[in-house]
Amino acid sequence: MKGIRYFLVTGVILTAIILSAGCMDYIPALVGNRIITDDNVTHQKWMSEHLEDPDKFKTNPENPFEWTVKGMCIAATHGHEEALEYYNIAIELDSEYAFPYYEKAFSLIILQRYDEGEECLERAVEINPQYEPFAKRIRSEFIREES
Repeated sequence: MKGIRYFLVTGVILTAIILSAGCMDYIPALVGNRIITDDNVTHQKWMSEHLEDPDKFKTNPENPFEWTVKGMCIAATHGHEEALEYYNIAIELDSEYAFPYYEKAFSLIILQRYDEGEECLERAVEINPQYEPFAKRIRSEFIREES
């Protein structure tokens, strides 16, 4: 479980660095040291809006990217159980957006809700196959921790 927590914290830190730097036209999902792009123009627009105003989730509650980032912050500061609410809102807003499924999977696995976490991983990979290497890594961490 330490490996998963390290992986999650690293992702949150990298996101914060990129958001504060403002050096990209849009921010893709960051997983480990790899950037996951999203070809969906609407998803790219959400990411660009976030860079323009990181607090926009307060005034633009229809943006699932904002809810996902907020969930990541809540996971890091208040716990993963509370973060699930934010990921669920993001998923309700756009069930074809892989990023919140992936982040929700992290929280569920840390909460030892492995079956639900696996379902979220599968859905993230189904939507965007670029998540597959990271889903495999999470699965291998879980299997290693359990054995």
